[in-house]
Formats: sequence, C-alpha cells, structure tokens
Amino acid sequence: MAGDGPADTDAPSGEDPGTDGGSDEPRLTEYAELHGCSCKVGQSDLDALLADASLTDTRDELLFGVGEDAAARRLTDDLALVSTVDFFTPIVDDPYDFGRVAACNAASDAFATGATENLDCLVVLGLPRELTDSAAPLLAGMADALDAMDGGVAGGHTIMSPWPFAGGAVTATAHPDALLTAAGAGPGDRLYLTKPLGTQSAMGATRVSDGEFVETVREATDRPLDRLGDEAVAWMTTPNRDAALACRAFATAATDVTGFGLAGQCRVLAERSGVGVELTHLPVIAGTPALSRLFGYGLAAGESAETSGGLLVAVPPDSMADLEAAFDDAEVFYREVGRVTDGSGVTVDDPTVEPVRR
Repeated sequence: MAGDGPADTDAPSGEDPGTDGGSDEPRLTEYAELHGCSCKVGQSDLDALLADASLTDTRDELLFGVGEDAAARRLTDDLALVSTVDFFTPIVDDPYDFGRVAACNAASDAFATGATENLDCLVVLGLPRELTDSAAPLLAGMADALDAMDGGVAGGHTIMSPWPFAGGAVTATAHPDALLTAAGAGPGDRLYLTKPLGTQSAMGATRVSDGEFVETVREATDRPLDRLGDEAVAWMTTPNRDAALACRAFATAATDVTGFGLAGQCRVLAERSGVGVELTHLPVIAGTPALSRLFGYGLAAGESAETSGGLLVAVPPDSMADLEAAFDDAEVFYREVGRVTDGSGVTVDDPTVEPVRR
C-alpha cells in the first residue's frame, strides 16, 4: 500500500519534550487551554446548538450545506462553488508550522467534498499582544501551504485574542457531478482512511514540560517524543488534495477526520447515509497508543481528536481495486479501516491497531 516509509531509525532524544531547544521565544501552545481540533465544540453539543438555532433544514438554493464539511452552490451547469471555514488554536509552537497545519486543515473540508480547483483562502487570525511577532511567519506558513495546493491567500481578518487561533474561509470549485458528501454511503461499501491517527497523543506528549511527568511520558512509549512530534507535524501538513483527486471518481461518500475523531466522523457518515459502520482496522502513528492510554484520549477506540487528519472515503467493493490503484499512482497513504452495514450507529469491536512509521 502507498505511504509506507523506510524502516524506522529512531534515536534517543536528549531534549525535554515541550521545550524548543533552549530558545526564549514564547510558546504558542502555552496561550491556549485546548489545542488544535480538540478545541472544537463536541459533536452532541453542536447537534443540539444547530437544532436550537433552527439550522437543520436544507436550503433549496444549495446543493448541500449545514451538516456537511462545506456548503456548495451551483453556479452553472458545469460549475459549483464550495465554501467552508475552519480555524483552531495552536497544536504546535512553531508559528510557520502552525500556519501550514492551519491551512491544510481549512482546505481539507473543501477537498472532502471533491472541490479541488480555484482554491482561495481568506485568513482568520487571532493573537494575543505577546505573540504579534508570530503573525508574519504564521501567515508565511499558510501562504506556502496553500501555494503547494495550487491555491493562495486572498485576504482575511486579524484580531487581538487571548487565545491564539488561525485558519480561514476557503472556497474552491468542482463540477457539480463530482461533488461528494457524507450522505451517499450504502451497505457493503468499504471505508478507507488516507492518514494514520494519533496526532492528539503525539502532540500532547511534546507539550509536557513538568519535570516529573516528563519521565512518565517518555517511559510510556518506546519512541523518542521529538520523533513522534515530527511525524505528526509531517502528517498534519500533508494536504488532502491528492487524495481527493484520486478518490472522487470512485467514492460514494467522503468526509475528513478532525476534532470528532475517526469514530465521530463515522457517526456523521452513518447518520447522514442512514447506515451502520463497523471499524475493524486503525492505522496509528507508531508509539501513540501507549501515550493515548496515559492521557485518556481513546485512540484505540477511534475517539481521539485528530487535527488535519485524512479523508474517510466510502467505496463499493467492485471499485476497491481501482481506488487503491489511484491512491498508489498519486502516492497517497491509505488503509482500509472498515465497512458500511445495514442498521445504524458505529461499532468498534477490538479493531486491529497497526503502527505506522513515516
């Protein structure tokens, strides 16, 4: 399968997790109590909020909207405009990397619908006064990431905020017939995931700075924490554009895996498609399951929050070989993680946990 890297060559780290190599620069993550997509409102709370605000009805002028990863409007018979907004608190301390992660995450919602062309981002940025020097490298990271996705920064809005956050309002286009939602999966479809899980555990470990707990965290996993952090950042800064281009001709439904976790996004897919989901296989960043157990993140049950995670794609059995070939040709990581069933809800019954090394 595509995405398997060379043999792991971990070396012990001589640097405490949570430090930045002795620099006196302020740490972005110290200015927020929740980090990355874990700052999102919970799934049940969000559902209740939308219901209380009477925002659950469909709108005739939209192809799809509330409840999906993005909204889509038909402009012509051959062109649909997809729009979405996503922003969150820092999950990394380096401003440039934070910008890259934020841009990839914001664009991912559009890519999950199959919209990959004419990508533009209006940046949404908030920083406390102490971190204003971080604005330029953060924006540079966003611009460079968007450029790599054949997109760009088209403007934005910046405010002062006690919790730093970054992201953007993203627009992209596609042919209306190429668009995907979470509502098209059918019984028998197979589910694929295009990035491993474990970003919450990996990055949570790198933020630990308390002297006694540092050793506890180090001893919980057999991999150096800085290596885990580097791999998590590499996955979070991998755009989902290539995955979207590869899968949209074969997929019946798609979404991306972020703050609700894999199981949470499967619940969205199951509810919107009127089906059940069985998760049988969980690819994870090697070394993160033990950290998840230490922190109580629920990774082995697919419940841990992911930031800038992969696409979750449903595909009929007779299209599996074509999908895998397309992923291979595009050099996209993928794993089959479960199947769609009759019924409702999500079942996670002793899934196989596969360590993945980048």
